[in-house]
Amino acid sequence: MQTIDSIEDNDMLDPNTLDLQTYLEKYPWEEKWTSLGEPIEKLWKFDLDVSPQEVWPWLIDTSSFNKRIGIPEMKFQEINGRLFGKSKNAGIVSEWEEVPWEWEYCKQLNNARIYSKGFAYYVRTRYLVYPLGENSTRLFVYFGWIPKGWLGKNLLKIVMVQLEKAYAKGLKDVVEDLIKTRSYSWLGPSALSVIKESKSEKNPVFPARMQQIRVGYIREGQPRELVDKVLNYILDADESDLYRIRIKSLSKVWKIPEKELLLVFLHGCRLGLFTMSWDVVCPHCRGVRTEAQHLGDLPTRDTCEVCEIQFEANQLNSIEITFHVHPSIREVQKRMFCAAEPSTKSHIRFQKYLDSGETYNSKLLLSPGVYRLRVNGEKNYSLLEIKEEIPNETLVWKTDETPEQIEIADHPKLILENLSSSRKGFVIEERKEDQDCLRPTDLFNFQDFRDLFSQEALSTDLQLDIGMQTILFTDIVGSTKFYYNKGDSGAFSEVRYHFVEVYKVVREFQGAVVKTIGDAVMAAFPSPSAAVEASVKLQEFFSEENTETPIRIRISLHTGPCLAVNLNSNIDYFGNTVNFAAKLQAIADGGEVVFSEVVFREKQLRQLMTEKGWKVKRVKFNQSWINEETQAYKLVFNGAKI
Repeated sequence: MQTIDSIEDNDMLDPNTLDLQTYLEKYPWEEKWTSLGEPIEKLWKFDLDVSPQEVWPWLIDTSSFNKRIGIPEMKFQEINGRLFGKSKNAGIVSEWEEVPWEWEYCKQLNNARIYSKGFAYYVRTRYLVYPLGENSTRLFVYFGWIPKGWLGKNLLKIVMVQLEKAYAKGLKDVVEDLIKTRSYSWLGPSALSVIKESKSEKNPVFPARMQQIRVGYIREGQPRELVDKVLNYILDADESDLYRIRIKSLSKVWKIPEKELLLVFLHGCRLGLFTMSWDVVCPHCRGVRTEAQHLGDLPTRDTCEVCEIQFEANQLNSIEITFHVHPSIREVQKRMFCAAEPSTKSHIRFQKYLDSGETYNSKLLLSPGVYRLRVNGEKNYSLLEIKEEIPNETLVWKTDETPEQIEIADHPKLILENLSSSRKGFVIEERKEDQDCLRPTDLFNFQDFRDLFSQEALSTDLQLDIGMQTILFTDIVGSTKFYYNKGDSGAFSEVRYHFVEVYKVVREFQGAVVKTIGDAVMAAFPSPSAAVEASVKLQEFFSEENTETPIRIRISLHTGPCLAVNLNSNIDYFGNTVNFAAKLQAIADGGEVVFSEVVFREKQLRQLMTEKGWKVKRVKFNQSWINEETQAYKLVFNGAKI
């Protein structure tokens, strides 16, 4: 790749003069298709009173739009990385192969189908999107058919007239629905289902099976209003939104704490309302490659034939947990009305295929941020950082050059060159991970999940990367003497009382007990600040001032990357972070909290310490296993003695 001073942006046509003839000069037919018949084609223009950025998620979800305008349902099957479709329209069965889609964020998208059965040989479609002022969009929609026989030719002429009217009404309705759901624009058409308010009846009437489940929820102490909201959602929501229910999206839209909603869904799995799947996600297209019903069914490796890659299934962000309505409650099928590839890969902002020797240029509507540039079928990628006030405005991307990182101005000009001997797909995608994914660590660090699904365990040959964790160890001080003085029965009662309190405090601060080791506890937290707050509360409870228990504990903390593994058929954490946190206890005495430099440096913890008036004392910690000395910190909090 290299940058050049300037290139002409000629990928888009003038929206003021664009007509069918001008369009065909820019996007001519290939002779192999026109040799089969004379094209039937239309170019429609629609002006929409919303911005391109607002309407884009609705435009790329062509499946939802097709359903809206009455297009028949389509069935799709992926075979060796190629997508094949089938539908029935006007009594005629059509079968085709999907040509990979191409799109540019807020500018254009196009696709084509090669028919093996039906009233056409081939169809190609393109959307061209233009801004008209701040809050207006001009959309051109092109359809071009190569009809098959007399029937296809005459039928398609009628269909296209009806389709234009359907598009006009459908787009008008889209704008109205978009305005209703502006607060949840990131959800696109899915917002229509999730913003529905639950029915307001004080004692709503549900089908018999759901009423039994509702009673079960209430017996388990789950809030009635939230339970009713979830039950109504299951009854009323569109099938496309229920096929893979994403907790984080729902919690944002409903303005309900994520853990509160997650608990309702976890209990729902036990009550027969939901099932839960562990989905292996391709790191490139983010499509689901394997749906495992249990944690132990997850593979160590998987394949995405669409992206032409094999990948490790144990990497960070490889797994997403989704919920599904139990089939005994409602049969939810994955109903599609179009392949809608851009919608299923919304993190991909640009996808373009070039034949050998072909070039392409465009002006990208990409805002500041970090993106990945990759060629389909290759694991390697380059980082593209778009910044304001950068002099470089143009980027040349060639298939034979892959620098590690490029910086360029926002809305950059791009030129592609395929110097290879085969057709290549160029992809530009957002680097940031999907913020609405429920990851394994979200469950592993949720005590209610561990309590409700204690039978779930990883396969023995899978080590799952769960990213950064804060590990906490507690240990009873002077336990040998304590057991001797109390006797076995008395000691057991006190230790059990101690475990109850530790579990309660860990849960209170959003942590989870990973395991107990004798009379010690290992717990995990999502952040150092939460772990330190839990530590202080534990030490205050087990202090000399509490005459209800003779137990005194010491606590150590460390933050770092961890692996989730199977140990004794339970979900355990493994790695240097765990070892360091455990060994750090060697410099802690009763009533003390000691933690590593990494914990101390967390910004949120430093703010918390200032608010609480806590201080630290720096101490030396000898890492005997590597013969190195490092800094550690003992927390000085209210009443603590160091």
